[in-house]
Amino acid sequence: MEALEKLLQGWIGERLLPGAALRVVREGRVCYSLDAGATSIADGQPITKDTLFDLASLTKVTATLPALLLLMQEGLLAPDDRIGAFFPDCPPDKAAITIGQLLAHTSGLPADLETRRRDSEIVLPELLYRQQLLQKPGERVVYSDLGMIWLGLLIERVAGQPLDAFVAQRVFAPLGMAHTCYCPDGRCFLNIAKTEYCSLTSAYICGEVHDEKAFAMGGVAGHAGLFATADDLCLYAQSWLYNEPPLLAEHWRELAVRNHAGQAGESRGFGWELNQAGTTLSCGDHFHPASYGHTGFTGTSIWIDPVRELAVIFLTNAVHLGRNHQLRQLRPILHNAVTTALQTV
Repeated sequence: MEALEKLLQGWIGERLLPGAALRVVREGRVCYSLDAGATSIADGQPITKDTLFDLASLTKVTATLPALLLLMQEGLLAPDDRIGAFFPDCPPDKAAITIGQLLAHTSGLPADLETRRRDSEIVLPELLYRQQLLQKPGERVVYSDLGMIWLGLLIERVAGQPLDAFVAQRVFAPLGMAHTCYCPDGRCFLNIAKTEYCSLTSAYICGEVHDEKAFAMGGVAGHAGLFATADDLCLYAQSWLYNEPPLLAEHWRELAVRNHAGQAGESRGFGWELNQAGTTLSCGDHFHPASYGHTGFTGTSIWIDPVRELAVIFLTNAVHLGRNHQLRQLRPILHNAVTTALQTV
């Protein structure tokens, strides 16, 4: 495993990353753990096991997905339920979109909308109602933050409480994820990886969500906003591998990692990106085709290989160095290095 530390320390030395937390879970235990580099190039605070990272789009599979599956498990929702049943003022062209299509990114909604960090408010769900569909629901995969925002609103309507409160009580607390939250309190969390430099405040963003849409929503959204440590995500990955402690029944975990976008030409589960196509994804070349994972814009990723009982959590704040970072190229190299290292131990 020395090669992994050499690789990461080399990237940090070359200023490709400010810092990183790497965890490798194998057969029910964390077999490798490394915290390296700094939370910021400005002050040099070291990355430690207590460092909180802005998970960005990992929020989709770590908060929104399990919340919806819990509500389905309890019979309050179903994948084929139409969104119009819960949003009666929804326009007709969107009322027939199903929860499953929103989860698989086949809803027809656009990927994004232009939002600036200075924008103080997003009016929802009216803003979603006004978006023009790119195609009929079910026809094509378009990875959409907007669909996940809508699902966050749905959870709040069905659960009768705010999204952050629901996932804290029903997902994070049962799994022992004590350092995972929206809107972290800086008085409690003293080591938070800084993200991008903000010209409005003349400082690096720290403890506030980097995503502009989630920021305008107050920091709590279905697509982004979650903060966590690498060790907490190990607990989350193990819950998918072993359901220990019990959270989601096997039926719902299996349903989430089936390909629900086959006719749309891509491999998409509910929330998860699937490795079924055999193409090189961020997990590299050696993860089993049954593997599933997700990445986040700030520099985060999680990949789970149920066949090898393997999970790799790789958290960085690469966006701290700017949006043109090289993490898209580095992630497959890192995951290939992990699988190679495991062959020698």
